[in-house]
Amino acid sequence: MNFSKMRVLVLGNGESGRGAGYALEKLGAEVTVVSSDKLPQEIRNSDMVVVSPGIRPEHPIFDYAAKRGLPLIGETGLGAMINRAPVIGVTGTNGKTTVVSMLGAIYSATCISAAVCGNIGKSFARTVVDKQYDRVILELSSFQLTHAAPLKVHIACLLNVASDHIDYHGSYDEYLKAKLHISDGQTKDDYFLVPADLDLHGISSSPRVLREGKDFRTADGYLTVAGRRIMPVSELAVSGAHNVKNALFAAAAAYIDGIDENAIAEGLRGFRTGAHRISFVGEYNGTCFYNDSKGTNVSATLAAAECMRGNTALIAGGSDKACDYGELFGNLPPYVTAVFLTGGNAEKMADAARVAGRRNVVVCADLSECVRLSSRGGYDNVLFSPASASFDRYANYAERGEVFEREVKNLFSGEN
Repeated sequence: MNFSKMRVLVLGNGESGRGAGYALEKLGAEVTVVSSDKLPQEIRNSDMVVVSPGIRPEHPIFDYAAKRGLPLIGETGLGAMINRAPVIGVTGTNGKTTVVSMLGAIYSATCISAAVCGNIGKSFARTVVDKQYDRVILELSSFQLTHAAPLKVHIACLLNVASDHIDYHGSYDEYLKAKLHISDGQTKDDYFLVPADLDLHGISSSPRVLREGKDFRTADGYLTVAGRRIMPVSELAVSGAHNVKNALFAAAAAYIDGIDENAIAEGLRGFRTGAHRISFVGEYNGTCFYNDSKGTNVSATLAAAECMRGNTALIAGGSDKACDYGELFGNLPPYVTAVFLTGGNAEKMADAARVAGRRNVVVCADLSECVRLSSRGGYDNVLFSPASASFDRYANYAERGEVFEREVKNLFSGEN
């Protein structure tokens, strides 16, 4: 598409919106970037609308565009229109950022230039308008996939699907449908890597489906793809069963793309998880504090809890996403003996915890109080893994994690 002199309205001024605006201006469009819960006045003079992934489905802009035949795409769709490189796309309820980061580490061990972008915090459109790469490794949320056309993914990874973002999608089935959009546009020359038990009934595309446990698996202590041993699990620098699975998906995607197993092993051996992902913060009076602010849903928090050893207190709570917290408190490991809750859904979580039979449940005013009280309980570990979004009090999970770490460090310095 020729964007020269086209009048484009970009709705949303976060990283996606700003990135879309930057890319469009570079392509010669006349761009207006706005952030509004209402229908912007500027839409009346627009030739196209680009929406950021955070724009909710009930926003009037969608109905307005549909009734008037006004072209509307997502920032991911805009990036797809600009991009010329094969895409490795990664989605799932949990593990997306880790897997795309692992793939970035793998490709850095080769001579293939690869951009890592998308939901990881780097606009797809901004990334590919500045430079053409050999590969694009794209993290895709359910929000981004809702308006992703004309995106075509050569190697698609759907890591897992658990109940999440029901407040946005309305139901689990609609959430799953959004995740499956990653395969839209795939053909028999493309690949779709999926969990062992995922039902693919109803997908409209016809990729080569590869299933975990059959086509790629962990066997005899090795990551194995297409019957070939890639590397021993014991050589991974990350811990936890969920991270072994993440490494398996990354290894499978890279191997399918023709990457040598030595480069795959080299990339994965050196990979370590980033900030806010079960990161060790420090030890205070014999208690180890861990920051898992990236744990924004029930299944992520359960995975983080499984990584703990010894008597553990959990700090959780935030903005609600209509999740079933009974699943969380009914399945926490027995060594999680105390729960400290704060945030917009704290009382709802506390009710679910008590129904599940948990008695040591404390609702706190803020994170500072959670940290202070949990530090006095004589626990081996305090795990901050909210099982909730951050938007009740913070801009994002990273800011929330930084606040938690600051509160813990205040304990070390005696400021609390």
